[in-house]
Amino acid sequence: MKNIIALAVLGGTLAASPIMAANYDLYLTGSTAFRANVFAACQALYDSSPASNNGTTTAGASDALWTMTGTCVTSGLTSGSDTLTIHANWTGSVQGLSALLNKDQLGFLLSASSGSALLVTNTASAAFSDVYSGPTLDPLPSSSFTEKEVAVQPFIFVKSVAPGGVQSITNVSWQQLNSMLGSFSGSVPLSYFTSKSSDAGQPIYLVHRTLDSGTRVTTVQEAGFVGTVKIYYYDPIGGTYYYNPTNRGPEAFGAGYVGGGDVKAVMASGLAGNQAIAYLSMADAKGITGVNWQNMLAYNGNYPILNYTPGVAPVTNDYSPIMYGKYSFWAFECLDWPKTGQWQTYSDQNLSFAQLTAAMNKLTGTGAGSIDYTVLTSQASGATAVRLSDMHVGRQTVGGPIAP
Repeated sequence: MKNIIALAVLGGTLAASPIMAANYDLYLTGSTAFRANVFAACQALYDSSPASNNGTTTAGASDALWTMTGTCVTSGLTSGSDTLTIHANWTGSVQGLSALLNKDQLGFLLSASSGSALLVTNTASAAFSDVYSGPTLDPLPSSSFTEKEVAVQPFIFVKSVAPGGVQSITNVSWQQLNSMLGSFSGSVPLSYFTSKSSDAGQPIYLVHRTLDSGTRVTTVQEAGFVGTVKIYYYDPIGGTYYYNPTNRGPEAFGAGYVGGGDVKAVMASGLAGNQAIAYLSMADAKGITGVNWQNMLAYNGNYPILNYTPGVAPVTNDYSPIMYGKYSFWAFECLDWPKTGQWQTYSDQNLSFAQLTAAMNKLTGTGAGSIDYTVLTSQASGATAVRLSDMHVGRQTVGGPIAP
């Protein structure tokens, strides 16, 4: 992409044309769970509604691949008629951190023109992660990268919309989660949830993401589980579950569903054989039935939203149970980017370090175009994250003890 821009500018110079407006590119990757909040924050960086594309039509907050472009004079990221093009490829928290560290060439949509599916390969400029980089497969050295918390990402357990015994499940305990993670069959009997002997023959499956998922890392850490997780896939035609260790993502990240959207699609299947629960971000869980978080399950007897009534769309999104320490299934959302010396080794980036820093400061700040401001302005309609300033408790590690 850098070479394309350079040639365009050079061509204009040789033709003695007026100075052409410059375009700068920011490449984002990482967390699929947090993609809706990042999408909204990026939109707010622009002077007006930016042109955007998901490869087929105008981009949306739930898309895993999108590009948007426009001027960002008000936010101070561009001047005059210069433009900023933000390219996103949400691959998963751990894979995003790995790509940033190893300078992986990722496929991004080249153009923000609706319907354009042309890809460009480039290294990532920054990565969002649902977990600190330290406990992941590729920890980022603090000498070379900046890591900053931007919000709290709640997670929840959901049940499928299918009729049958799964609908009698209302809660998942820590012990039940630990048992499901360690199950050789990928399931536990329904009776483990209902205490009814008549339910002993009905298996309830736990649907998993690949190892690059911050949501999966958080779930395993939350349960304190150590061991091998068996992955069972859902057959959307037969409505059954089957064991298959085949990878659905990059080889290094093992078997499982690549994105939260894939898991959401499984949970939305109403075939009778779909007797399963799954772990998702609030944003993905919100759309399973078209009614806000309707299939949400309690965790250890608590919901992340205050005064939630099972099966009924919440009228508020009061996250007090998270904010004060009653509900523990959450993690800090982080933004990671290279420090100055490391940035100079990314030869295909056309942003200066000052421009990168300005963009990161906007996203991690508190004004328009920040994650914090995006969460604040979404509260009236059902926020899917919690502002750091609203938290009265914290934790030092992923899944670790919570304290005031």
